[in-house]
Amino acid sequence: MVLLLTGIGHGIRIVDLQKMIVDAGMKAPLDVILKACWLAFSGEMVALAVIAMVASGMAGGGRIVLICAATMIVNALLLFHFVGPAFPVYVSATVAVFLLAGGLIQSKPAA
Repeated sequence: MVLLLTGIGHGIRIVDLQKMIVDAGMKAPLDVILKACWLAFSGEMVALAVIAMVASGMAGGGRIVLICAATMIVNALLLFHFVGPAFPVYVSATVAVFLLAGGLIQSKPAA
């Protein structure tokens, strides 16, 4: 749920991004590239959240949840590399830990 809400909130903030682009005087094509990346990342978060929720209810879905966790780990590392220590890095890392824990728990054989 954290990832789903984060993805939706991130997508809604495109309005704030547009204002920042105008204030910074960013010109084409960089402004369009930034908006596309912003919305693609929002879509990725929503898609991963839906995939993880559906997979968590499936037999053997733990592996899929672990793939979602790996994706969020890569996102956190990329964000850390380009943005540095910031709120988006912490959110991505936290979601990755939640997905990793859920995937590992679901992957364990039933007792």
